[in-house]
Amino acid sequence: MRIAAGLHPHNAKYWGPETEERLRAMLHDKRTSCLGEIGLDYHYDLSPREDQERAFRAQVRIAKEAGLPVMLHVREAHDDALAIMRDEGWPEAGCILHCFTSDWGTLEPWIEAGCSVTFGGALTFNNGDAIRDAAARVPEMQLMVETDSPYMAPKPLRGEVCEPAMVVFTESALADVRGAEGEERLALFRRVLTNAESMLNRPPTAWQLGK
Repeated sequence: MRIAAGLHPHNAKYWGPETEERLRAMLHDKRTSCLGEIGLDYHYDLSPREDQERAFRAQVRIAKEAGLPVMLHVREAHDDALAIMRDEGWPEAGCILHCFTSDWGTLEPWIEAGCSVTFGGALTFNNGDAIRDAAARVPEMQLMVETDSPYMAPKPLRGEVCEPAMVVFTESALADVRGAEGEERLALFRRVLTNAESMLNRPPTAWQLGK
């Protein structure tokens, strides 16, 4: 098991010295491989937007200090989030745009910046044509799949509690939209797995080891 730790934008109003201290302690745990989910959520706005930006920027800086990748939760705020990432600078360890559910026009600048992207069960939904179009265009080296558990179970299991085993349906849909068959299909599955492992199953960083 590997762990991601971060203050979600829903809870950004709680960012402060104590929260930062707790986060840093979690990041020093050698099982922690990623800082996230962090970012902006303008759909629910459960924290004021200025607090979301403040917590987001602070955590990107910590991730760079720790040598860890960031996993981003961005909802209805891609332009602002992209501007912040460009301003703060992209972590050398990488960036993952979590559970993407929009179109290629929204995703393209993130891909051009070198960000990886994960697709969840929405890739299989009847109204997911724009998501499928985006997934078909992403370079293989930047592709991942995920559950977004406990939500977003893929077809044919919609309405159930999503779990990791269900990712096979999402990955199958990804191969379909990319026209991968036979050996190409197996190669795509291997590439997606390798992408995830190379980003999220690395050895502890020097910062985590106290060097």
